Amino acid sequence: MEPLKMSGLVAAVVSPMDKNGELNVGIVPKVLDHLESKGITGIYIAGSTGEGMSLTDEERRAVAEAYVSSAKGRMKTFVQVGHNSLKASAELAGHAESIGADAVSATPTGYFKVSGEEALVEGLLPIVEAAPKTPFYYYHIPFLSGVNLDPMKLTDRAMDRLPTFCGIKYSDGASLYNLPLLEKVGPGLEFLAGSDEAYLMSVAQGYRAAVGSTYNYAAPIYDRVREAVNSGNLEEAQMWQGRALEMLGAMFETCGRASLKVMMQMVGIDCGPVRRPIDPASPEQIVALRKGLEEMGWFDWVGQDVSVSV
Repeated sequence: MEPLKMSGLVAAVVSPMDKNGELNVGIVPKVLDHLESKGITGIYIAGSTGEGMSLTDEERRAVAEAYVSSAKGRMKTFVQVGHNSLKASAELAGHAESIGADAVSATPTGYFKVSGEEALVEGLLPIVEAAPKTPFYYYHIPFLSGVNLDPMKLTDRAMDRLPTFCGIKYSDGASLYNLPLLEKVGPGLEFLAGSDEAYLMSVAQGYRAAVGSTYNYAAPIYDRVREAVNSGNLEEAQMWQGRALEMLGAMFETCGRASLKVMMQMVGIDCGPVRRPIDPASPEQIVALRKGLEEMGWFDWVGQDVSVSV
């Protein structure tokens, strides 16, 4: 099966909720309009940023339906279906294919962990079989999944065993340098960089597309990193990557992981609170984040009118 051959930025979208923590998919078209205006080429649904593991299976289907429907004809869609129940994961994969998702992706199980690369591939097989017409991308995120197997060995085994295997969403910033080895093991496959903090490294490595949380509201910063690298201006690229890191520092210092959703407010789209076990951001923390962004010049960096934020 042919990979999607992505390029540019793929936004790991949030799952919008109302003030009571219930899904608010009615806001999804507004999110997609914003992403399209920023040149986003794809969206990654119900992943870490989308709090996929904190949603019920019914909610995951609803979020997938809303985003896939709104994105049709505008950008590619990846639906993340990882689950502690492989049976449930397969059912979510089949649903993703039935609604027309462009790709299915999955984390490994996180409670009972696989014993090795071969066992992981066997566990992924039911997911692939449930969506036989849809490209599949493994989601390598050891920091959150707790599964840190050898991606090269996994790629080698998956190519032989998983007929729709098209590549990996590679969210391990500490080892993004593995791209040449991955491409050697899996020629023709597609590897998507998954670390906003290491975006400059990923571009320099040769990753053609990247999936990230902050691309939702800071795409212009990363566009400038890529443009500077392509023009041979490393100093300019380093400056813009430094600004991305300054933004990320302010986000996590004030609102923690909840900042990945709070930041949508800064571009005028209130997607509601996060769900526990993620700690929610207090009004005071949100004010502190906004102040920090203003002081560093973030609104100018991304071309966002300060008065539009909510």
